[in-house]
Formats: sequence, C-alpha cells, structure tokens
Amino acid sequence: MNILEQILVKKSKRLEQLQEVLPFDQLVERWENKQTKIGPHLTPFSSGNFLIPGTFHVIAEVKRASPSKGRIPWALSLEEILSQYKRGGASVVSVLTEEDFFLGSSEIFRTIRRFTTLPLLRKDFIFTEYQVYESALLGANFILLITSILDEKTLNSLIKLAAQLGLKALVECRDEQEIAKALQAGATLLGINNRDLRTFEINLQRTAELSRQIPKDCFLVSESGILGPKDAALVSHFGADAILVGESCVRSDHPGDHIRALLQTGQEQK
Repeated sequence: MNILEQILVKKSKRLEQLQEVLPFDQLVERWENKQTKIGPHLTPFSSGNFLIPGTFHVIAEVKRASPSKGRIPWALSLEEILSQYKRGGASVVSVLTEEDFFLGSSEIFRTIRRFTTLPLLRKDFIFTEYQVYESALLGANFILLITSILDEKTLNSLIKLAAQLGLKALVECRDEQEIAKALQAGATLLGINNRDLRTFEINLQRTAELSRQIPKDCFLVSESGILGPKDAALVSHFGADAILVGESCVRSDHPGDHIRALLQTGQEQK
C-alpha cells in the first residue's frame, strides 16, 4: 500500500471506534442541541477579502509531524505560534487532526480554537458525513476534502452538507481530471496540492501546470512545498489566491515575519 492508502485504513478504523462510543445519530443530536442554544448557525467569522479571487493570503498551518519528515520540532510554544500567525497577517489557521501519521487530534483543534479568533481549517482525511458534523462541533470554519479519495456524488454531498452547517469546503486536487470532478461537484474553493499524497514527493510546477484549469471566479489555494518568498511569488504569478504553509512556519523562530514576507512577495505578483 502507498502512504495515502495506509492513512485511509487507519482513519477508517479510528472512525469505527469513534462511532461505537458516539453513534452518528447522537452526534447529529449534539449539533442540533448546540444550534438550539446559540440560535441559527452563521459562519462565525468575517472573511474580509479572503475568498475573493485576485487577492493573496496565507493559510498558516499547525503541524506536529508528517509521514515524510517524522516529528517536526517547533521553535515556539503553541500559544506563541498562534499569536505570531495573527500578527504576521495569516487569514486562516490550518490544523491537522489526523492522529497516526501527523500526530494531530481533536483535542489540539479545541485548544487552538480557544487560543485564537482566526478562522480555522480542519485538515484531515474526511470522507463521511460523521466527520463533517464532527468538524462543525469542533468549531471549524473550513474543512479539507480530498478529491482523490471521494467519488463525485460523495464529494458533492459533503460540500452541500458543509455549507448547511456553516462551513466552507477547500477541495484539494492533484490533476486535471480531479479539477474537473471538483468543479462538477460544485467546488468553488479549490486547492492544488504540490505534494503527491501517494509518494509525498513535492513539485511546485503542479500549481503552474494546473492553475490554468481553474475558472477565474474560483478561489485557488496552492498547498505544500512553499518554503520562502520566492515560492510564494511563483505560485502567485500562476494564479494562486492563497498559499497553505506549514512546516516552514512552525520551524521558524519568527513565524510572523516569515508570513509577512510571504504575503508581500505574493501580493506583489497580483
């Protein structure tokens, strides 16, 4: 099995165990009870000019490990990292919650939700309605949906469910066929992953090659492999409206300055 297949096997087993403890109908009931207490759900943040094509933004990630690098040492504490992310001008914080290969968790997500007012992207391997409800209950504003692990019908269904729960779906693609599938399923917030999830090899030219397939009225995020300002400038030049940056942020002694430099060079290309 390749790495992606291994991750999905582990995730499926974890979901089975989770649903034994908290069945789907009880999860939905928790969501409905929460809505009764707080009133009709509205997207709980002002997106400003984020999600407007032709702008440029940084989605800064909180990441503990990866299958290719193992555990990633942080230069600062979690609270300091989040403070720097906001100070540096990040528009969204991405939080990895996959447990076995990225050492994430729902608990980390809840902690980050308490520490920051920035909108949060739950980044995980989501392929069921259960996980979408779970994400909403965690306090996510965005969820990641990976086109390669979903058929078109399921992708469309999860995008619609996310919208019903007040979430935006970032739909990740790796080739022209997946972009076509994502657009057909109704995606308007699209990600091009420069990392091949089967091998974890990175190629920034993936954004350059595939960005021309993205309609102008869609918002494009270039994900993975962006280490410095030159990389941000490159993908911005080829049409990216945002970059998702993880490892270089958490390793930095000054992530706020790092994010500002990425923003400056990316915005100069617009």
